[in-house]
Amino acid sequence: MTLELPDAGYQTPHDHMAISRRFIAQARKELEDDDRLQASEKLWGATAHALKSIAAQRGWHHDDHLLIKQIATQLSDEFERPHFDANVRFAESFHVNFYSNMEQADNIERAINLVEQLIADLDLVRSASPRPFQVKNNSQRNRLQFLLGRQVGADESSEDGFVNHERLERLRQRRERQNLAPSQGEEADGASAE
Repeated sequence: MTLELPDAGYQTPHDHMAISRRFIAQARKELEDDDRLQASEKLWGATAHALKSIAAQRGWHHDDHLLIKQIATQLSDEFERPHFDANVRFAESFHVNFYSNMEQADNIERAINLVEQLIADLDLVRSASPRPFQVKNNSQRNRLQFLLGRQVGADESSEDGFVNHERLERLRQRRERQNLAPSQGEEADGASAE
């Protein structure tokens, strides 16, 4: 079964999740074909796009490797689920395996199963409302500043999980100017961000 790749261009939260699921399916196929390196790389891609889905929904910046890891850490803190961050770092090790070829097929198979569960957990987070969050230290403050693209106060709190409403509105207006139709399923995401 081949999952459709969304059209090139603007990617909605739904599109990112569809890409994530496509990469998991491809990882399984690559492993069946004994291409451990491609299977490993698809694991990282699946993880990154699941995180980009949430970031896009919240108006967070998500266009580089470091930001992807920052998203994982923020969600771990916000939802008090340290396994998010740990599992993302585990998935990232398979991105490294793409370059180093150190992992055996059985380890990659276990990783596919773990990343598949992580994606399901992240999809539940995407479906839930953002949680209130209180900045408690400089590390959290700096992380939110990167994700939001604005200054964040030392003790700032947000009842909506630090959603960047201004960026979401700018993106919505840009899409309207470009006359881009929403992708299938975007309305179910409840947000329109890149």
